[in-house]
Amino acid sequence: MVTKKIVKEGDKIELITMNDTWTKLEKGSKGIVFKIEKEDDDEALIWVEWDNGEKLALINGIDKFKIIKK
Repeated sequence: MVTKKIVKEGDKIELITMNDTWTKLEKGSKGIVFKIEKEDDDEALIWVEWDNGEKLALINGIDKFKIIKK
């Protein structure tokens, strides 16, 4: 859940796994959270501006990441 990880806008994160075959992001990709959309905590979209220039959302509960800098 987003609330348990306490991810916030401005946090630097690192991708662990993502269930998206269309992206070039790989494990270890890093980016900055710029927006969080919450329908509910289980289905929040965590929008990230990735260091490679992509802007792509993580799906809470499906994609895995870690916060590396607040």
